[in-house]
Amino acid sequence: MTPKGGWTLSSLTELFASDPDALGDVDVVIAEGSDVLRVTLKERGDLNVLIAASGEQILMSVALVQANDVPNREAFDRLILQTHKLVPLSTFGLTTIDGAEWYELFGSLSSQSRAEVVVEEAAILASNALDAAEMITEWNENGGAIGAGDKS
Repeated sequence: MTPKGGWTLSSLTELFASDPDALGDVDVVIAEGSDVLRVTLKERGDLNVLIAASGEQILMSVALVQANDVPNREAFDRLILQTHKLVPLSTFGLTTIDGAEWYELFGSLSSQSRAEVVVEEAAILASNALDAAEMITEWNENGGAIGAGDKS
């Protein structure tokens, strides 16, 4: 079901807080001083999915890593641009958090989407973010490359 007039922070808060089976154990709060909902997925390492509803769309985002912490950024940017289409319903981006540049994974959908579609988008984004975090960890451990480990 979709609320008349589309999703708002209030109705999204109710959606994510009221269905424990949808995303597992979650904390749902409106971030202080903002128009952003933070859904913390406890069963996924306290992963924070930030959600904003504005006009015709809902935007969901997960901060992945501070950009300055990624070695060989030019090659990393090329890698994510070449492979982003393999990440369903999500896109890599850059955002600024507290004055620092961060890589993020985000997705958007219509504010007229059905409740189950909104929850599914959040679940897929969370899953994709965990996969991206693993890839970033491998990239960092290999000094700015994928699969550059010991080949002896």
